Amino acid sequence: MARHHPRKRARPSSSSSSPSLGVAVIAVTLLTHGSADLAFARRDDSSPLHNNEESRQHPQDGNHLRRRTRAEGSIRRRHGKVNLLVQYKNGPAYTRSLAHYNSDNSNDYASVPIPNITWQTHTTSISSISEESHIAAVELDAEEMEFVMHEMMADEDVELVEEDFPMYKYPYNSIQQFNLPDQNSHLPPVRHKHRHLTQQQQSLPNNRTLVTETQEYGIDLTQSSSVWSLTKSQPNKYPNTPVKVCIVDTGYDGQHEDLPQGDMVTSTDTGYGDGLTDGDGHGTHCAGVIGALGGNGFGIVGVNPDPTKFSFHIAKALNDDGMGTATSVLKGIKGCINSGSKVISMSLGGGPKSSVFAELYKEAYDNDVLVFAAAGNVGIMRDDYPASYPLVVSVGAVDRNGNRARFSNWNDQLEIMGPGKEVKSTFPGSGYGILSGTSMATPYVAGVAALVWGYFPECSNQQIRNVLARSALSMAPNDAGCNRKTGFGLVQAKSAFDMLDEYGCAAGGEDYDPPSDGGVGGCDQPLADLSKLEPKSNLHANSVSTGSASNSNGGCKKLLLTMLTDNYGYETSWQLTRAGSSKVLKSGPLGEENFADKTEYRFMASDCLDAGTYEFHMKDDFGDGLTPPGYYSISLDGKTLAKNSAFGYEETTRFTINDNSPPAAGGGEETKPGAWTSLFYEDFSSGFGQLNDGGSNAMHVDSKFGRNGIVMIKRGNTDFDAASVYSDSIPLNKNRGYNNFKVVFSFYANSMEVNDRFCLDYSSNGSSSWRRAKCWRSGADFENGTWNDDVVKQFRPSVNFAPNSIRFRFRGFSSDNFDRVFIEKVRLFGRKEPVAR
Repeated sequence: MARHHPRKRARPSSSSSSPSLGVAVIAVTLLTHGSADLAFARRDDSSPLHNNEESRQHPQDGNHLRRRTRAEGSIRRRHGKVNLLVQYKNGPAYTRSLAHYNSDNSNDYASVPIPNITWQTHTTSISSISEESHIAAVELDAEEMEFVMHEMMADEDVELVEEDFPMYKYPYNSIQQFNLPDQNSHLPPVRHKHRHLTQQQQSLPNNRTLVTETQEYGIDLTQSSSVWSLTKSQPNKYPNTPVKVCIVDTGYDGQHEDLPQGDMVTSTDTGYGDGLTDGDGHGTHCAGVIGALGGNGFGIVGVNPDPTKFSFHIAKALNDDGMGTATSVLKGIKGCINSGSKVISMSLGGGPKSSVFAELYKEAYDNDVLVFAAAGNVGIMRDDYPASYPLVVSVGAVDRNGNRARFSNWNDQLEIMGPGKEVKSTFPGSGYGILSGTSMATPYVAGVAALVWGYFPECSNQQIRNVLARSALSMAPNDAGCNRKTGFGLVQAKSAFDMLDEYGCAAGGEDYDPPSDGGVGGCDQPLADLSKLEPKSNLHANSVSTGSASNSNGGCKKLLLTMLTDNYGYETSWQLTRAGSSKVLKSGPLGEENFADKTEYRFMASDCLDAGTYEFHMKDDFGDGLTPPGYYSISLDGKTLAKNSAFGYEETTRFTINDNSPPAAGGGEETKPGAWTSLFYEDFSSGFGQLNDGGSNAMHVDSKFGRNGIVMIKRGNTDFDAASVYSDSIPLNKNRGYNNFKVVFSFYANSMEVNDRFCLDYSSNGSSSWRRAKCWRSGADFENGTWNDDVVKQFRPSVNFAPNSIRFRFRGFSSDNFDRVFIEKVRLFGRKEPVAR
């Protein structure tokens, strides 16, 4: 059993004498940053190490910081404005807080609230960053600071306030920059605003122009080329599901001839202009490490050289001087999550530890996203952020000989190493540059994660993270495993691939619920004990035309369809039937709409399948299948049953599910480990029944869409509670030791736009706080216009104890009054599992 490491949010209390400042449930922390941080952001790594005063950690005590802010007047004012980051308890509370304000005297606070005077009305702008994590950016005039802060602290919906702070690309250790030779002289010259870039720029010998395609030392050092060779030689055994990689940096040269272009690259606007431009070069360099094109005869080759096996999302969170703010980086990260990215690469830093950032990284981790960040380039032991958050993988750098680079920072959170010394990669203007730093190591490791994950898409982010760590080449003295200077060692793509090929996702350990409970970081990251696992050497071996799966654990088995349409999406369709029957169990596209052109789809093509033989029919009306790079792939239990592009008019795949399920659990006072027991059932035949409605955006419906007795939740864009249904606390028999639970329900969505969602939360032991079990997103987890029957979600409040009571709720998160989710027949089960020792 893996170890769980619970994390708790610090809640500093106020020491002010003002009564309104003593609200115990509010944590208001103003993070102040002196000029030393900004000065450090512009240093070169070759400069002398910081003195003790400069390298001190920022104090984290909220009261101390608030008092220091008041005393020194150190709140940064940019053009007379103050920028804050605000986290709410239950969502953006734009109209909830009434100010205790006396209009006759702006310095006097009355005891009676005055209608229509709120702290929000005294701001110049409020922009939502994450509805799910309840984070917003607030800008106000400096003279309004005292009033707004007073009212924020009196607002029960405000959980946390932090001051916005600068963030920046990490300074380079060395720079060389060059363009292609004369035959490409039509390309624009590379120009930069940074003085230190110009001063350190060096010309390269003639034999280092990139007339022919070159493979950098880091490709072999990370074993990436070995994965290419294996998967290319056995494409049927190792099919690929494209992985989207997000780069949060200075942008991306969308016209670079050696980088993916067009539909394979999307972007998020964070306030610094078009993400597909890069006036600095740092972001474009990182992109080339991950995905410079292979096989084009010139330039370099990235870790992922085949653009049909991955895609980019770009968050231009830093400007053309390599500088940004916490707000811009937060918006960039949220853009990555919303884009469906599985991997985020961040070669940046700045500021102290932030609770707001920690919440957003939790959101990312719980949405199956894996985040990598550079450890920093000073060569000392220091906690730099974002790399030092437990839910972020901290990456250090090695040189071409595989030795730790002298500039690579280290601490207890350092987890893995990548090539970072003298790395050649793409630069704006179809040029190339050689840079050094942990900034370069980070995209190497992120690129390896995407490369491996694409062949094992059924694995979770936690499992991929753990496998990368477990398979890394140890750099510790005497091969001692992990230490805080080099983490688990140098990332090894082929070793990670082989580990997953042999053991499956179990090589990455168990999944946690929520997933963020498993993110500890550094040498404490909980890895699987491979000696206790059963090898599965033929994990991917399945015939294109037939396959089988065993229902040995009695769990729900669903067919996963992944598809990239070609230029004629309307020609494509599919059906699932039982063998020997013409009855269609499920089909697509749903409703009257066609599949969109050149669009990637990933969704469940079946409900829970019981024992029997089934046939999946993939069809193309024109008879030419899906023109490459278009393709489709179906998988069951992580095993690929079929993958093809040129299937003509129709291709049928037959597969069988064997029934090896254990007998259902009987009655009895003591629950045996592994046996599910029913704890709650509601069919809504008489209104809400045992569930409660959260407000006006939840209602009971007698019949709809062919079902009787359902509840509906809609439009949760401002008041999430109103769009919810929830149970009372369900008492649990302590003797039975229930510590693992699952909710089973059916739902139907109507008019939900892409990324609109509804979520399942739970709470134990009468706690007023809720924890997220899962969110189902439109376009990713379901499509409108069809019933999703017997959906199952398991969750486990703790591995260390069995709760006394449990409750759950469904909440809607959408923007339109016509966005609706209908829920039918909700069941809750509990079972006893062994407790971690």
